[in-house]
Amino acid sequence: MTSSVIAPRCTRLAPGERGGPIDERGLPALRDRARERVRAVLAAVPLPRPWSMNAWVDGLEAWRGREIDLVPIAYRPGQPSGAWQARPDYDLIAYTEHTSALHQDHIIAHELAHMLCAHTGTCLMAEAEAAELAPDLEPRALSHLLTRVTTGTDEYEAELMAVLLMSAATSEPAAVQPGASGRAADQARRLAALLG
Repeated sequence: MTSSVIAPRCTRLAPGERGGPIDERGLPALRDRARERVRAVLAAVPLPRPWSMNAWVDGLEAWRGREIDLVPIAYRPGQPSGAWQARPDYDLIAYTEHTSALHQDHIIAHELAHMLCAHTGTCLMAEAEAAELAPDLEPRALSHLLTRVTTGTDEYEAELMAVLLMSAATSEPAAVQPGASGRAADQARRLAALLG
């Protein structure tokens, strides 16, 4: 089964914003919906063992019938650590390059959740601003990449799905690659324990 959902152009919170209020009365239903979405995507695209975000993204590409390009970018204080943009024939996910592999995977999982939920929003950034943030990439490719204002509900749902995905990816001993350093394996286990 392939998903033909075409995602919005870009995703992020506006500077200084938290995405707006969340109606707490709707949180149980939102949590249930996020859990169901994660169950459905993991049934369609099982997590690779040992865990590899790149291998899982390859599976998502095959399932959705659309390429997903992962692009590392430099993080600047006050800017988002990740973003997603739907291009006409592929999806682009930017993530912070100078952070731990586990944090990168979480950022990517969060952006994949926005993509899988087809969250929409309002773009704010000009091409010149995008070029300043990512000088090595063509400005038009990023003109909306880091510029979407999302609702608090969208952000909550994407973060919950990222937590559920990463918990599933790192919760079993088989998920930690045998070649991983002791520190990375310990971090993965601690994260999984914290997330329950």
